[in-house]
Amino acid sequence: MKKIEPIEPYKHKHLGREIQDFWTRNVNAERIMGKKVTRHARGEDLYFQELETQRYRSHRYLPPWLSAIRSGHSVLEIGCGVGLDAYTLAQRGLKVTAVDLTYIGVATARQRFQRNQVAGNFAAGNAEHLPFRDNSFDYVYSFGVLHHAADTAKTIEEVYRVLKPGGEARIMLYHRHSLNELVHRLLRVPFEEKNELCPVVRRFTRKETRKLFRSFRQLDLRLAYVFGEGYGMLFDFTPRWLYNLLSRYFGWHILIIALK
Repeated sequence: MKKIEPIEPYKHKHLGREIQDFWTRNVNAERIMGKKVTRHARGEDLYFQELETQRYRSHRYLPPWLSAIRSGHSVLEIGCGVGLDAYTLAQRGLKVTAVDLTYIGVATARQRFQRNQVAGNFAAGNAEHLPFRDNSFDYVYSFGVLHHAADTAKTIEEVYRVLKPGGEARIMLYHRHSLNELVHRLLRVPFEEKNELCPVVRRFTRKETRKLFRSFRQLDLRLAYVFGEGYGMLFDFTPRWLYNLLSRYFGWHILIIALK
């Protein structure tokens, strides 16, 4: 019988390495359910162009969500992958620092920044033990990453720690009570790769999310992204008003804005 990833993974001493190995093999944003987004070599200009076009076309809410991060401030991105959002933030005038669990993600992102003379600092690192001092950043941003950590609760504690007082976290986590969850359960299709189980794919309820962020003084949650381009023509032809309505109640993404 086909399987999907459990809500809570079996924890063992090699889990962190399994997560790192999975995302090294399956570089984020390069494929949608096994289908390549681009055939250009990793790191080429057209590689980034095609990945960004697909990302922001499918995640329609993401460009305005990024635009709300005010320029001139410092931002830490956790789980930057090949640096698509980090590059967008840097172009908007943010002072970008980014970390990723994989060396391949960090190297690819750094090379693009350097080639185009865009300022940014990159490091390979674990979100459960961030290599930064307390109260270091105006913003912490992480999109679809922390639910893949061996200990998601610990990563949220680290987000809180490195934020300055009054700083803002913008985080996306997967939503359990969503249409996408139901479809994957019915079809028994893994969440991240068509033919391979990701080591950790947690999905949270809104109540569980509020508990994770209970240390923050202010919290705003909303749902988005009922489904994406992996749904084929259904994504292309669903009227925008209906898509937005379904996303509001059954969205796969919990968008979190948390103030320290």
